Amino acid sequence: MIKLSPKHEHILCAAIGEFAEKGLLGTKMESVAKRAEVSKRTLYKYYESKEVLFDEVVCNLLQRINQFEQHNYTETLPLLTQLKQVAESVMLLHCDEDFLRLSRIVIIESMRSEVQARHIHEKFSVCEQGLKSWISQAAEAGALGNADPEFISAVFYGTLKKVSYWDQAIKWQQPIDKKQQQKTIDELCLMISNYIEL
Repeated sequence: MIKLSPKHEHILCAAIGEFAEKGLLGTKMESVAKRAEVSKRTLYKYYESKEVLFDEVVCNLLQRINQFEQHNYTETLPLLTQLKQVAESVMLLHCDEDFLRLSRIVIIESMRSEVQARHIHEKFSVCEQGLKSWISQAAEAGALGNADPEFISAVFYGTLKKVSYWDQAIKWQQPIDKKQQQKTIDELCLMISNYIEL
């Protein structure tokens, strides 16, 4: 990630807040400048338009989120252990404030504009791509038995999103605590592991 000056970083942080709360359409360059405590002239020195600033915000958030590792299936570790590792990474991603901010921006723009939604969803989808690839690899290795990979994926990610993502992204609730995170991970992974062994 390119090192930004403190002023530039402050502008981006202000823009992230504005776009997350108001979307692209509702955000004004004047409100970003006010929130960043800089002049409009200074803001336009960095960004010639609101659209350019918006693209920079999305790219900046994605760069921060890309720290989450990609998991690869390995035959040397028990399936339950690997399920828990992937679930912990998903939960970590869901509790990351940058991921939640970007989620809100995507949700707002998806309702406003189909074209804009496709544009940012293509970028946003890479956040979970590495994590979801584990199930495909496990299926190809025969580790899921006769279980349908699509069904396993839907139950696995759907449950994690229900518990740790949707209320946080849409209702602005605080991330669930560590105890609840671990309880969810343990029970979900054990349930899926037992289902696969049937």
